[in-house]
Amino acid sequence: MLSILDILRKYQEESKKKKSESGKPNEPAVAPDANTGLPAAVAPVENVNVFSVVNKDMNEDKSGRVKEFYKELLAWAKKVYKLEFVLAPDFKSQFTAIIEKELNFLDSESKELLKLSLVEYENKEDALYYHAVNVSIISLELGRGLGYQKQQLIELGVASLMHDIGAIKFLELINKNGKLTDEELRKVKEHSLNGVEILNKIGGEFMPGIIDVISQEHERLDGTGYPNGLKDDQIKEFAQIVGLADVYEAMTHLRPYRLKFSPPKTINTILNKKSEFSAKVLKVLLERIGVFPVGAMVRLNTKEVGMVFKENQGLPLRPLVTVMFDENGNKLPQPKQINLSANLLICIEECIDISGDKNV
Repeated sequence: MLSILDILRKYQEESKKKKSESGKPNEPAVAPDANTGLPAAVAPVENVNVFSVVNKDMNEDKSGRVKEFYKELLAWAKKVYKLEFVLAPDFKSQFTAIIEKELNFLDSESKELLKLSLVEYENKEDALYYHAVNVSIISLELGRGLGYQKQQLIELGVASLMHDIGAIKFLELINKNGKLTDEELRKVKEHSLNGVEILNKIGGEFMPGIIDVISQEHERLDGTGYPNGLKDDQIKEFAQIVGLADVYEAMTHLRPYRLKFSPPKTINTILNKKSEFSAKVLKVLLERIGVFPVGAMVRLNTKEVGMVFKENQGLPLRPLVTVMFDENGNKLPQPKQINLSANLLICIEECIDISGDKNV
């Protein structure tokens, strides 16, 4: 948390910067109060708002905390998938604790953690672990949208983080630079059954729903999935949630054999195969993540460029956008917000990839 001294220090630094930029000499330093050590008075400075300084710092601090927790989740996923401490007596309680922490971040940090789940992987060799973490975040967001209680969310969080544990056997194929052959693809599809074998070796289903998710997340409601071609209610709801989160996460990230899909293209592709997925879960995906997810960079039909700031419930195509660049690509001195639900003549023209990896 920021102390009063921090606030005043930042206020004064911002004041000096404003004066320096305007070419005006700095005012003489104000003598500190003999008792408190704080400045006895602060002269008003035109166009400087202490609250904007504080809010900026607090937002940066919040973003930093979310990023640190994301790294913690990633490190945990690596340990779990490499089976480093799954036999430890306190493994279940540690797992529960980190999922509870993940839920707290999703509850209290707006969409910051969800935004990180849509960012491109920093290290391509760790793609499996990034994928596991991101699917867990997306699955929990869907579970929250479905009204799950805390214990259900914890179980879903554990199961979704472990959903691809069987893929650890096929890392070389998963990271292959190029399209898999039919035989290689057949082998990789064995990861669901391999995951169940691994889980049984480490003590079976230590938390409800894990085996269902690992064995069924690639099943589809219309019977086109694998490994058993299950249909409809034969597929548990946890597996339906994780299956959809898995597809969404995979499509919105780069793979060795293809470019990534933009969020709108991903949603469009999924909706074209809607017979494979639960209508209820699809509805929550559109409501909680949207066609244009929070954090996505977009170009409007006015040619201005900005970032999606907040979704409008029931209007997935018309979120709130923070515009940062004008139609000529010049950065605005002060970003402006446009609520597309209230400005019907303005709409999103396209998503913009700023990671350097092109969308499809």
